[in-house]
Amino acid sequence: MRRAGLAAHCLVPDECVRTAASLFACMHASPTLQNTEELAQWLGKDPRHLRALDIALAEWGLVQSGHPVGNVRGA
Repeated sequence: MRRAGLAAHCLVPDECVRTAASLFACMHASPTLQNTEELAQWLGKDPRHLRALDIALAEWGLVQSGHPVGNVRGA
């Protein structure tokens, strides 16, 4: 099961994870309709974008919890 997770992680370009993290950070800092719509529109452009957001949120959550994380792409 671990290999499948790593394989899925590798199929999402770093640029997508960085974009997802950036869009989420904007929405988190300023939860406006405009920021929410921007994230929603970006998510609808490519199926990999949803996985990129999932990765970015997992990494963000680990960082926020103080858990040591190496090579966090969205940070």
